[in-house]
Amino acid sequence: MRNSCGLLWCGVGASLLLGLTACAAKKPVKGGIDTAAESESTPMPTVPPKTPTPEATAAAVPTRPIGKPGKAAKGAAIGPVVTFFGAARADGSLVDPASVDNGIPVYRSEVGSGFMLVVEVKAGESGYEPGRRVFAYVPEDPKVRPDLEIETSRDMGNGSPEVCDRQRPNIGGVPGINPPSFAETQKVSNTINDFACRFETFIESDGSCTMNRNGDYSFVSKDTTTQFCMIVARAYMFPVGKTLLSVRVRDSEGNPGPVKQVWIYRPTTPAPPKSAPAKKEGKAP
Repeated sequence: MRNSCGLLWCGVGASLLLGLTACAAKKPVKGGIDTAAESESTPMPTVPPKTPTPEATAAAVPTRPIGKPGKAAKGAAIGPVVTFFGAARADGSLVDPASVDNGIPVYRSEVGSGFMLVVEVKAGESGYEPGRRVFAYVPEDPKVRPDLEIETSRDMGNGSPEVCDRQRPNIGGVPGINPPSFAETQKVSNTINDFACRFETFIESDGSCTMNRNGDYSFVSKDTTTQFCMIVARAYMFPVGKTLLSVRVRDSEGNPGPVKQVWIYRPTTPAPPKSAPAKKEGKAP
């Protein structure tokens, strides 16, 4: 019995010795990177820990509305709404239509160039923001189009069929589409790209291309969120007579909005320039 106890105590002593040796070996060196060894040698608690208090959930960050889910029904114009479509002088000052023809404004230009075309839009029924692209072209894919879809009923300039030929030395015109059509054909897509690529996009009212009555740069409509502007150059001037322009804009999801139209009228004989009032004769002061 004593021998057995002796052996037992010897075994216990040996185990304690080995345990201390192992603990000493596992003690991490100060400043070391192996911090896992210290946690492994820590004895497990015998008292159940308190239930941790759940952390407060952070408040959701507000986001801008992204529109209604789903796609538009076939033929539904739920995209951006045109808030203004018309003309302005080259310096950005506004001009009033000369007349209205069956609800469509008529702008008069004596020489057919030297003024600006302006298109302004806001989000439509879809709720998505208006797109901003003025050029998106793939020669063999008529579905690829810019967000600004604009066309003319008559040739502007030489009516060149080349797409986006707006740079020197070979500046060309824009071919007409009559009657107006936004059909997904390559010819229509080419013409839309050819016209739209001559526009610039503005998204800040105080940095727009137009001025208000006070001479400050500003969108024409207070509801506008996106503006497109183009100066009509002589290389793609309007022909004599009346030309119908049609425009619609797609939103960021590709939904087109309602079509808006204006007439550009160029008379056969330009109006004579206004003469300065005659000075009254009198003695010099």
